Amino acid sequence: MRTSRLERIWIYFLVVVFMLFFTFPIYWAVTTSFKSPDRILTLPPEVFPYSPTTDNYNEVINNNQMGLYFLNSLFVAVSTTIVSVLIAALAGYGFSRFRFRGKYFWLYLILAIRTVPGLVFTLPYFVIFDKIGLLDTLTGLIVVYITATLPLAVWLFVGFYDKIPTDIYDAAKIDGCGQLQMFGQVALPLVVPGIVVTSILNFLAAYNEFGTALILIFSDNNKTLPLAIAGLIQLQKDTPFGTLSAAGTIAIIPAFLLSIFAQKYLVSGFTAGAVKG
Repeated sequence: MRTSRLERIWIYFLVVVFMLFFTFPIYWAVTTSFKSPDRILTLPPEVFPYSPTTDNYNEVINNNQMGLYFLNSLFVAVSTTIVSVLIAALAGYGFSRFRFRGKYFWLYLILAIRTVPGLVFTLPYFVIFDKIGLLDTLTGLIVVYITATLPLAVWLFVGFYDKIPTDIYDAAKIDGCGQLQMFGQVALPLVVPGIVVTSILNFLAAYNEFGTALILIFSDNNKTLPLAIAGLIQLQKDTPFGTLSAAGTIAIIPAFLLSIFAQKYLVSGFTAGAVKG
C-alpha cells in the first residue's frame, strides 16, 4: 500500500512539473500581452501584471493588419484540412480494404516522403509556381500544405480503418452495399475520432507553418499569421514585446478552442490504436 501511494505521489509530481514546464511560456506570453512597455523588462520580473492594459491588443488589431493575416491563416489551414482529410480518407480506405500489387511499397513510399524535411521541396515549388502563376498566392500555399500533410493523414486513416472488424463489411455487403456506400455509410461513421484527430493535426500543421510560407509568400496582403508575427521582431531597435505577445496570444486561440471542443474525440482517437478491435 505504501509503495502504491508513493508511486501515485511521484506520478502526480511529475505531471505537475511537466504541466508547469509546458504551460509557463504560454502563461508568460499572455500576461506580457497585458503589460505596458515599461513594465515588461522590469527586475525582478512581474509574474502578475499589476496594471493590466489592452493597449497591445489595440496596437495589433488597429495598426498591423493582423485581422487580415489571421483570416489568411484560417483560410489556408481550413482549406488544407478539408482537402487533405478527404483525399486521405479515400486513400486510407483503399489501402486498408483492397489487396493490389505494390500495396506495401506505396504505403512505405508515402511514409518515406513524410521523413523528408519539407523545406527540401521548397525550391522546386518556387520554380514551378513561378511558371504557372501560383507563386505568392494562398492557393499555392494550400497546394504545398496538402502534399505535406497527406502522408501522415493517409497512414493515420489506414490504422483507423484496420481496426474495423471485417464482419461489419461482410454484413454491409450482404445487405447490398457497394464500395462507395460501405465507405460513406459504414466506414466513415466508425472512424469519426480518427477524422477529428487527423483534421486537428493537419489544421495545426498548416496554421503554424513558417519556413515554406517565408519563401513562397512575399506580399503583405498574402502573409499568414506566423509571417506577420515574425515581422514584428525588430533587430535594429527595441522589439515591441507587448505587441508581439498580444499577437501570439491571438494566434493560439483557434488551436485552443479546437482542442477544447474536440477533446472527447481526441482522447478516443489517440487511444484507438491501443485497443485491438
